[in-house]
Amino acid sequence: MSGKQSLQEKIVRGSIITLVISLLGSIFAYLTRVLYSRTLSIDDYGLFYAVLSIFLMFTTYLDLGFGYSSVYLLPKYLKIKDFAKAWNIFVYGQATSLIMSVIISIILSLSAPFLAKEYLKVPGSEILIYIFCIFLISFSIINGMIQVYSGLQKEKYYSSITLFRWLLTFIISLIFLLSGFSNIVFFAIAWSAGHLLTGLIFIFMLFFRHSFLTANRISWEKDTFKQMFSLAIPSIAETFISSVFLMTVTFFLTYFKGVTDVGLYNIILPLASIPTVLLSPLNTLLLPLVSHLSEGERDKLRYLTEKILSIIPYIGAYFALFIVMFPSASVGLIFGEKWLGRVEDPLAILSLGTISLLMLGILGVIVLGLGKAKERLKIAIIVAVTGVPLNALFIWYFGIMGAVITTTLISLVLNFLFLRMIKRDLSIKVPYLFYIKISLFSIGLFILARVFKISPSGWFQFISYGMIYTIIYAGLGYLLKIYDNKLMLMLVRKES
Repeated sequence: MSGKQSLQEKIVRGSIITLVISLLGSIFAYLTRVLYSRTLSIDDYGLFYAVLSIFLMFTTYLDLGFGYSSVYLLPKYLKIKDFAKAWNIFVYGQATSLIMSVIISIILSLSAPFLAKEYLKVPGSEILIYIFCIFLISFSIINGMIQVYSGLQKEKYYSSITLFRWLLTFIISLIFLLSGFSNIVFFAIAWSAGHLLTGLIFIFMLFFRHSFLTANRISWEKDTFKQMFSLAIPSIAETFISSVFLMTVTFFLTYFKGVTDVGLYNIILPLASIPTVLLSPLNTLLLPLVSHLSEGERDKLRYLTEKILSIIPYIGAYFALFIVMFPSASVGLIFGEKWLGRVEDPLAILSLGTISLLMLGILGVIVLGLGKAKERLKIAIIVAVTGVPLNALFIWYFGIMGAVITTTLISLVLNFLFLRMIKRDLSIKVPYLFYIKISLFSIGLFILARVFKISPSGWFQFISYGMIYTIIYAGLGYLLKIYDNKLMLMLVRKES
């Protein structure tokens, strides 16, 4: 019996580690949002996230696609113990991202007065832009750390990055609050400082704990750079086109409706996106695994993909259904009663749409792992060309409701197209009957809650209803055989 873990064990073990640690991180991320939402006015809360969205838009493109190249290539060279080349791959990607973050920060700093007057339409808001430039540079460092630890298959490290950045951000924000500095400027400082400290901590850990990699001399390897470049170009093009739709939501809300609507949207989004936040670390884990399985172990990849098509929607529906049944309680108890009466309907719609968004992220990773970046790019172009104008039109006319409707529709279309692409390559079976059963159960439980007027009125009832709901939903999973025996055996099986 070999001492090495089977690939299946790595999937299960890595998933459990990333999920547990990311859960802790998401708790502090939510505590940070709760602190801001209860401390700031609706307009200041909206302004905070309107400015932050400018920088988040650029974080998606900082590495120019070299991040994908790093995550894709690092495991291959680490597997053959070519640590010198693996180190160069990381350095090329990190240097690209860091240089871009500095350039963009300079441009945004110079443009800050214009953006404050013409886009944000809030006098004095340029100071937030200056502060968030620190966040942008810090994010490029953090992103590089996630990539290298992902390539090293260090689940505890790259999942802990999320925990550390939100824990530090929350602690610094709380210190400012208790010290009497509870305004938008100090919260922006706390956000940037939390990310900067996280980046510095994990850089130190990389050099201290992984000297077999960092001790190698940095050298210029033209062929390696060309290999990374060939992977990066279609990746960054696809990333830009596929993400431009979601990135423009806050932009259009800010420009057409103002920071108040941005504040309302940023109450809806974190509630609806709970499953996405919890499961997003799996994307980092899955990419190298899918890339590995696609080379000679396609039966295992087919099985993994089919299980994902059942488990992920099941988890997504668990969160979405509870929020749809109790939208007012979810918003009022967590973020405060001042938000009630304006967010319940769009929250319910976006919560259902998040199931599709959750699947979209996972399916997109599988498509990339199969080496189909160019095919994915073609799909993204079609969606972007039609989706962005549609998004602008709907937000212009319907505001937040238009944003959640177009987001849901576009994600459904992308899921359908990605599934077709994966089915052609893997011949997977999509569990449509399973989806119908989940839908019928959800509709029945929703009607039951409305007929008997079940609605929690405080934290005790909210938690109690949540526990009862969880038991019922877990029972549904057992009846639908979501807990597969084969999957359970993977926890203990070793390769011979």
